[in-house]
Amino acid sequence: MRNAGRADGTLGAMTERAGVSLPDDLRTAIDGTAFAHLATVDPDGSPHATAMWIARDGDLIVFNTLQGRRKWRNMRRDRRVAVSISAPGDPYRNWSIQGRVVEMRTVDGVEVIDALAKKYLGEPRYPWLQPGDVRVTVIVEPLRVAGGR
Repeated sequence: MRNAGRADGTLGAMTERAGVSLPDDLRTAIDGTAFAHLATVDPDGSPHATAMWIARDGDLIVFNTLQGRRKWRNMRRDRRVAVSISAPGDPYRNWSIQGRVVEMRTVDGVEVIDALAKKYLGEPRYPWLQPGDVRVTVIVEPLRVAGGR
């Protein structure tokens, strides 16, 4: 599943869907302040993992990154990702999601990072936004979900 992306640095939306539904307890964790760990694939095939703020749109996972970061470069080249999430206050209640990036867009990047800052920090705006930063909203379609309790 490789996609070099568009000239504007986005993948654009895909039309085919093969995703799975998120269990209710995972939806609750994502709707709260659970942190996620995103794993992408480096060019040499090794994994790269980072902690992320997340949200969801129905059964799709939503997060945000800065254009040019390593995870952004990895996802442009290879859409396969894994996401792990532990319930706040109960790390033994956790989920592992295998999925693929179905969209990367900049049109709402600042709005999404601001919404995530409100959710996780209680701040109305993302406090570390710098002039010239291009924020990218990433949408992941879950293909497999394991875990919970």
